[in-house]
Formats: sequence, C-alpha cells, structure tokens
Amino acid sequence: MMGYRILLAVVVSLPLTGAFAHGDEPHGEAPALATNTQSLPSAEAHSPDFELVAQLQGDRLTVYLDNYRDNQPVLGATVEVESDSFKASLQATAPGTYQASASALNHPGEHSLLFTVVAGEQSDLLDTVLSVSAGAAAEHTHASRRLWWSAAVAALALLAVVVLLFKRRRLGLLNQGAAPL
Repeated sequence: MMGYRILLAVVVSLPLTGAFAHGDEPHGEAPALATNTQSLPSAEAHSPDFELVAQLQGDRLTVYLDNYRDNQPVLGATVEVESDSFKASLQATAPGTYQASASALNHPGEHSLLFTVVAGEQSDLLDTVLSVSAGAAAEHTHASRRLWWSAAVAALALLAVVVLLFKRRRLGLLNQGAAPL
C-alpha cells in the first residue's frame, strides 16, 4: 500500500516539477532583460484626448483605452474598428479594456486600422497599423497544442493512478474475502 501512495504522490506532483526548475542564472547582479521576438502583435495611437493600445491575442483584438492627459482608463466608451477586410464594435470587458473577435486579422501582414471612439462629449478617429508576423500568427496555434498535450498527459496519469488504486482495493477486498485453506 505504501508503494501506491508514493506512486500517487509522484504522479500528482509531475505537473508541478517545471515550476521549480531553473537554469544556471547568476545570483549576483541582475542580468539584462531579454528581448521577446515573439511578442503579441500590437499597435498604438493617440490624440489630444485618447491613448489607445491594440493587441491581437490569437483571434481576439484587445484595446486598452486611456485618457491621454491623465492616463486614466476610459469607461463606457463606444469603440469601433475597421480595416480593409474587417469591421467590429468592441465590447467593454474591464475598465478601459475593450475586445472583439478579429480572426480576419490573424494572418501575417500589415493591417491598417481605424478606430472610432466616442466617450461622453469626446469623440475621435484614431488610425494605426497592426503588423502581424508569421511567427506571431502561428504562436497562438502552438500554445494551444502545448496546453492540450499537457492536459492530456495529466489526465492519463490521473487515470493510471485511479486504475491502480481501484485494482489494489479490489485485490485487497478479494483477499480479505477468501477463506484460508
């Protein structure tokens, strides 16, 4: 029985082993920050009233909208975006954050975007260019596959533990019910 408990502990802790692993980083002065070449495609635009940052996260376009003067999130705005092959009204998801489905933008190339922002008495047109690299468009697909495989391996490990425990329990019950010869 002790062997199965150790096996259970090992299998349950497998997904956590990557969280504690680290390489040969120096423990003295801080190293220079690495540049991420696979960052999310993003674009910026501003006017005297608004500052806008747009990020393409897979098939979702997320827009962060702030007042240009004080950098406070713009609440309750109506935000629309359009390009050559895409038009959408963005929905508020958090203070100053707006999102829309944008699968038409998730392919390599430069996409000219025109944002229409209306917030209370203020309104503006903001234009920018969103550059999507081939690696950034494919990164979302690869990340989804890695997550799926990790979940599948964890589920199989859990299933193996359950089967082993069930067999162990069943054997124990069978052995207890057997009459000595």
